[in-house]
Amino acid sequence: MLKVCIAIEKFDPHVGGAERYCWDLAHFLSQKSHDVAVICMKSAIPDTQTIDIFFVKPFKFPQFLRHLGFSLLHFFKAKKMSDYIHFCVGNTFYMDIYQPHGGLHRAWFLRETLRHPVKIRGVCRTIKYINPKDIVQRLLEWWTFKMTKPEVIAISNMVAKDIRSWFGYPRSKVHLLPNGIDVKKFTPDNIRHRDEIRSRYSISRSDFVFLFMANNLALKGIDVLIRATRSLNDLPVKVLVIGPYNRKTKRKVKDLSNVIMFGGRANDPEFIYTACDCLVHPSFYDACSLVVLEALASGIPVITTKANGASMYITKKNGCVVPPGDHHALGAAMREVFSGKAGKTDSSSFKDQETVFTDIEKIIEDYRSEQGKPKKLNASFNN
Repeated sequence: MLKVCIAIEKFDPHVGGAERYCWDLAHFLSQKSHDVAVICMKSAIPDTQTIDIFFVKPFKFPQFLRHLGFSLLHFFKAKKMSDYIHFCVGNTFYMDIYQPHGGLHRAWFLRETLRHPVKIRGVCRTIKYINPKDIVQRLLEWWTFKMTKPEVIAISNMVAKDIRSWFGYPRSKVHLLPNGIDVKKFTPDNIRHRDEIRSRYSISRSDFVFLFMANNLALKGIDVLIRATRSLNDLPVKVLVIGPYNRKTKRKVKDLSNVIMFGGRANDPEFIYTACDCLVHPSFYDACSLVVLEALASGIPVITTKANGASMYITKKNGCVVPPGDHHALGAAMREVFSGKAGKTDSSSFKDQETVFTDIEKIIEDYRSEQGKPKKLNASFNN
């Protein structure tokens, strides 16, 4: 039996991707009869009483004090739990196994700021760089890779390369293990709901629809998509935007109101993928976007950027990869997919979540049995 302690500020599957990941991992390990503990600030009620929750109470505001306080309080609590193997996904500096769920902060910083106009990009970077929250996150990240030196689970080749590039981290301590998806939920078979979904958003059967799905529209490249769409005014296409939006965003597409449709949030993305013809995800930074994996598993082609770790799954047969922020390249890629040059794929390339968690379980077991020197599960990196 393993003793595993997971650190996450909010242990709640409804908060975000990292939170959902930790929630599912904790329940998976608990179901396998392992001793699971969680150190957090807040928690939803676990589905089982076998998961022990330990609360720490840092200052909630400002945000940089919350992150710093949580990391310190976690350290003091975790040090007393020396018989546990500590698993973390960020905002901490004390762990045995680290899965940087959002990728490398330094890489995110450089790529995320590309969304700002060139004239003010330097100013925006300076403001962000001296922001106390950014300083704390850089410090925690530096300490993790330079002082703690844990085993690392990278969810994409891009993240693994970023870690090696920024910190010279040894290849032997990095395990390439992309996130899993529910291959039974995201499947081409969902095409039977195509007419129903199209009717919901007032899309005709004959329309060629590009799908844009995101919670953070700006970071995922909505402005780039809008500019690219304007270059397609000679094509009979529609763009369906799924995710939260505001009036400012809608005003930007006033001249494209018959082309770009805002659908708001949706609870059935698995049906929306197959109702569309291509996912467009021109992100400025994504460690490994789940929407890309889900769309590919659903059988539709994908256009994304080199700044998305999930681009490792894109080939000429199932989509296109373009530079981030380049609306000309994005428009050309959309034309290419419209012309039928990109085909479809299936879910055979992806692991389901249970398989991924089984691999993590093995990393933890090897770490314990070999005193911190686990066997490599996947040591293949693309140059």
